[in-house]
Amino acid sequence: MEILTVGGAVKGKMDAPAAFNVEGKPGLVWDSVTCYLANQRQGNASTKTRAEVSGTGKKPYRQKHTGNARHGSRRSPIFRHGGIVFGPRPRDYSYELPKKIRRQALLLALSAKNKAEKVVVIEDFEITQPKTKEMAKIVADCKFDGNTLLLVDCPSDSLKRASRNIVGLMVAPATQVSAYAVVASDRVVFTESGLGKFLSAMGGK
Repeated sequence: MEILTVGGAVKGKMDAPAAFNVEGKPGLVWDSVTCYLANQRQGNASTKTRAEVSGTGKKPYRQKHTGNARHGSRRSPIFRHGGIVFGPRPRDYSYELPKKIRRQALLLALSAKNKAEKVVVIEDFEITQPKTKEMAKIVADCKFDGNTLLLVDCPSDSLKRASRNIVGLMVAPATQVSAYAVVASDRVVFTESGLGKFLSAMGGK
């Protein structure tokens, strides 16, 4: 793994930690991503049944001798503006996976990125002022194109504000990263302190 300076130069190299060379069932990553997306759903889609739609309760036409099928309400689902049968109702889609599965899925996702040489380390830096151009210069110098996930020890307010207008850049604490964030990014960038904090949280692997 390469260690970069904020100017984009290669500061040094390091062996990939054991946490980035994990093998296991790829299906765990799918489970974790599916769980994350399900937990983001609002679940507020709603339709009206025949008991809820507005409309008359009068029989549309007489029972016999019309040549039509027998009907008792214009709010029947087979009529235009009638109720909906088996439509979506507000519900909670969220569920939780065991902590061990979430952690294993995260390590598998990072291992896949590391195998594709998409995990790099950058030296610690500070954004003194919340200026987008300062962070944009670092991104350009290091050639972080595409979707980049920057994992730091503890993102400062200046770093958050300087990064939020840069398309494709997401900044997060290293200890709060999810498998979905890793899978959705083209490159994962750890700061040196962020990597240390992450490995410590993973048990020093």
